[in-house]
Parts: sequence; structure tokens; C-alpha cells
Amino acid sequence: MITINETPVLVGTSGYKYDDWKGSFYPKSISNFHMLSYYGKKDYLNLLEITFTFYNIPYQNTVKSIVDRGENLSFSVRLNKRFLKGRYNKQDVRDFYAGLKPMIDKGKLEALFADFNFSFSASKENFEHILRLSEEFKEFPLFFELPNRTWYKDRFLELFREHRIGIIVLDMPKIKGLAPYYPFSSNNFTYYRLYGRSKLWLTPEDKYLDYKYSKEELTEFIDDIKTLSLISKKVFVSFCNVVNASACKNAEEFVQLIKENEEV
Repeated sequence: MITINETPVLVGTSGYKYDDWKGSFYPKSISNFHMLSYYGKKDYLNLLEITFTFYNIPYQNTVKSIVDRGENLSFSVRLNKRFLKGRYNKQDVRDFYAGLKPMIDKGKLEALFADFNFSFSASKENFEHILRLSEEFKEFPLFFELPNRTWYKDRFLELFREHRIGIIVLDMPKIKGLAPYYPFSSNNFTYYRLYGRSKLWLTPEDKYLDYKYSKEELTEFIDDIKTLSLISKKVFVSFCNVVNASACKNAEEFVQLIKENEEV
């Protein structure tokens, strides 16, 4: 287990099934089915974000297959879009958990995350929606991705702390309106999602993920995580710069830098 200040650090990528990873991360001839097993054998990857759950409520047989093939991994699961839109009922929550049962039973579900889009701006109504979701999914650490900069005002940050609502630390290009890089922990955990800083990402609504972090940039994240690890039970780091497998390359470099830092 990778640790910083004796706090476990789980490192992985957002998804794993990408055709452009063949030849750069996966063998060129690998089948889609065997990608997950290959991913899980890399000693620097111990976390995987499951993202298809945004589009469909998961089925147990699908989740069981994922858990079986990724036996060395822990998972963070993306909430379904109906929850983000507020168009759900109690049965939908039960169905979502039921689909994840094989993962839960194996102790592999570490976290849930809700990635709102840029249009979800700070307001009393939207904060109350976040509170409702926090209550619906309180069995596991739940984190909110809030890319709209309006959420990063002191009064909302204090509310997140007061209600122990997990907020994802985002790294994105410095574009007007987008969330700042703000190292933050409000629920005894820390969760980073690193999208890259591509100059081709021109507006807040775009996501241009072809970017590879430098070692200097990765070291800056590690320095901040050192501080956050002192108040965190676990730290999650997900690389979302998935184009051309840059996420995998950066994950490997990131873990190596942590190990080198420990040896100093």
C-alpha cells in the first residue's frame, strides 16, 4: 500500500477501457475483456473509477465481473445521472446499491462521486440538493465534483465543512469561471481528480484531456497531499487526463515520486 504520513493513498485513473491505450499502455492485441485484468496487475495502480454507472444503473453480474477481473483494485463509483438531476426515488437508490452488492460484499467499494457539470452553480437550492444526496448515500464516503467557481466562496466552503461534505480537489486549466485548484478536505478524506491543463481546453464547458503532467507539477500535488494526509483517513487520486494513456503514465510517475520522497 502506498502511504504518505502513514495515510493510505489510492492512485488510479478514470475508466480503463480506451482504444487509444492499446500500444501505449495495453498490448496492441489485447481484447476489451482482458484490459481490466492487465490494469489491475500494475503495482502502481490500486484504484479505478467506474464511470459507466453514470449512464446506467449497474447490474450485479456486470459488477461481479469487474470485481473478479480487478481483484487487486479498490473502486470509486460514479453516481448515476438521475441522482445529479434530482429525478430519482428511494427505489432508485436501493437499485443502485443492489447493483454494487458484489463490490460491497468484497470490501472493494471505497467511495462514490457525483460529478456535476459547469452549469451547476452555487445556490441555496443546489446546496440543498447536495445535502439530500449526502444523506441518500451516507453508507460510503461521497464526494462532489463542482467545477463552477461560484462554489469556492468562504460561505459555501464553511457549509461543506460544517456538514462534512466531501469536495473533490480539481486540477483544470485556469479558465474564467472554472474551479480553482484548491487543496481541501472536509470529511476526513481527500479526493483529487486531475484533468490536465491543456491550452486547447478553451471554455468551461469543454473537456480537452490530452495533457501529460510534468514531474514538477506532480510534485506540487504531493506536497499539498502531505499536508492533507495529516487530517485524512485515506487519499484518493484519480488521473482523468485519459487521452493517449497519459493518465497511466502520470499515475506511475506520481507513485514513484512518492516512494522517492519517502526515501529522502
